[in-house]
This record gives sequence, structure tokens and C-alpha cells, in this order.
Amino acid sequence: MQINTLKIMRVVAVVVVVGWGTGGARADWSFAILGDTCGDGITTTTGVSLYLNTIAQKIAQLNPDLVLVTGDLIDGPDILTPSPLTYSEQYTNWRTAMSPITASNIALYSVRGNHDNNSHIPELKQDYYDAVGAFMPTNGPNNGPTNDQRGFTWSFAHSNATFCALDQYFYYNQTSESGYHSIDQSWLSQQLQAANTPYKIVMAHEPVFMTTGNPGEEHFFGTGADAEARLTNFWGSLGANGALLYLCCHVHALGVGLIHDDQGNGIYQLISGNGGAPLEPITTNHDAGVEVLFTNGSNYGFALATVGTEKMTIDYYLLNSSDETWSKASYTTTIFALPEPSGVILLVAGLLGSHARRRRPDCHRIPI
Repeated sequence: MQINTLKIMRVVAVVVVVGWGTGGARADWSFAILGDTCGDGITTTTGVSLYLNTIAQKIAQLNPDLVLVTGDLIDGPDILTPSPLTYSEQYTNWRTAMSPITASNIALYSVRGNHDNNSHIPELKQDYYDAVGAFMPTNGPNNGPTNDQRGFTWSFAHSNATFCALDQYFYYNQTSESGYHSIDQSWLSQQLQAANTPYKIVMAHEPVFMTTGNPGEEHFFGTGADAEARLTNFWGSLGANGALLYLCCHVHALGVGLIHDDQGNGIYQLISGNGGAPLEPITTNHDAGVEVLFTNGSNYGFALATVGTEKMTIDYYLLNSSDETWSKASYTTTIFALPEPSGVILLVAGLLGSHARRRRPDCHRIPI
């Protein structure tokens, strides 16, 4: 009988967390998540949201270790309400709005969204790189002069977590209109397989599954048999390699969903699209197979993940824009760590010999 090691790891995590949960592991730490920080071109012509600096100030007060931005930093060449500013000027305004974070020496990481790409405009890509990409990790795929993703796609480890960021627009070819929904899947799988941390987190701009809007809206991989195959392969690679969380935005709202891959591994998708762009209403429609856990289309804000040795908890900070006061949503996402493989070897025999079925605390568990 072939034993599914990852599933055993998930069972072990119910009982005890080994390795990172013992000895010299560091105290809890946190990271913030936000996306869609662009403006609407009407109330502001700066290229960024009027609310972004307020959000950045609140994040800086909470003093996380790092901040992740899931794309659409600026308006770019917005077709409906274009900003009169150059792309470079818009990115300068974005950096100014985010300065409470950087001035507090909080690390800042980002990927591009469709507004940062917009049909692969060369000068927009270069201005993003100059303002943001040049300061990202430089370990992304490098397959020649025209396929050098360093600064656009990247990964890094911090404490007991590994982060992998994907540029979903890098391979777009405007002439053939191909490559728009494509990533370097082999690079991602390699990064996840090499990571030895109990938390593995993947981020990009577009949702893989729709949880807060209409399933007909654009989300990553598109439609059709080929797209479905690539989607299944991508989501399966997350589950098989122990990634428990996928971060994105694109939909201007907040939404949390739990989706299982074909092997039954549960992966959370967090849409963090309430970072300042005009909010979109929440609908009850969602893609098949998605367990919708939380949505909010009324408040700007961000998410804050607190990472411990045994679990990660994600709180959602909501801005009341009428008086600029803050509150926390009553819902919290709880994700339990996977133990290191060394811990599995010590406990597998005992688990296989026991007929008792153990369960996690009765919160949003990771299904086994």
C-alpha cells in the first residue's frame, strides 16, 4: 500500500507540531496583506487610492515583519479614466503613500497586477521594475534576455514561512495574444519542494477560484479544457507540496475560500482586493467546489497574519471611511502548520497503530 506522506503530515499536525514547534523557534511574528491599491481616476488623478496612506499608517502602527502587496499598485493606463501622470509619477505617488511602512523599516514585497501590465506596455513594465521590482528578491526564473523574471517572480523564506510570488503577465505576447494566463509552473514546484518550512504561501494577482463575485468574471487560467488542466495542475502542486494559502486580489473586495485539490488537500484562497480601489459588491455566486468562509465588499482595509509555531491566524482590519476609524472583523482564519518530515518519522508508527480519530479544535480546520 502506498502511503501519502503529505496526508500523514496533516494528521500529525493534529496531534503535535514537531521541529518548528519545539526548542529554539522564535516567538510569534506577523505579516500584512493588501492589494488593488490603485485609484479610480475620478476622485484622484494621482494613480493611487485616496485611502492608501491611511491604510499604510495603520499597518505601520501594527509593525508587522513584512507587507505583501498582491498587485494593481497604480491605475496605469486605465482605459476609462486615465491618469494624466506618467507611470513613473504614479509609482512615485504609490511609494509616497506607502512610506509609513517603509519608514518604519518594514519589508515590502509586491507582484504586478493587470494595471501594472496592461497589454505588456514596455515602458510600464520598466517603470514598475525601477520603482518596485528592482528591490524584490532576484531568484526568479531566468530563461534568457526576453524571459528574465528576476524582480517580477520571486521567493524567499522568513522565520518559519516560505513565500513564492508569481508574475501572471510576464509571458504575454501582444502580437499573438498568447501567454496571458501562464506562469513558470516548474519553477514554482521546485521552490515549494525545496522549502523546508511548515508554512508555504503562494501569491499572485488574480484569483484561481471566484469566491466573492460572479464565476463568469475573469480569473486566472481562463476557461476551456486546456485552462482547466493547468488550473488543476497548479492547485494540485500547492496541495502536494504543502502550500496552505494562496494570496491574490483583482476583485475589489475581501473574500476567503477553502478549496480542495484532487487529492483532498485543503488550500485557503484569500482575495485581498480591498486595498483602496473602488469596492465591488458581494454576490452569492461562486465557483463550484469553493467553500466560502468570509466576504466583505463594504470596507477598505487589509489582512494581518500572525504566525506561530502551531498555527497561523489571519485577522481582517476594516476601515470606516466616514470617520477613518478601524475595527476587526468578527471572522478569523486559522491555519494549522504542517510539521517537518523529521517529526513525521517519529510518530507515523503510533498513528497507524491507533484506531482513534483525532480532530483539530472546532474552528476552520484543514480537512484531512
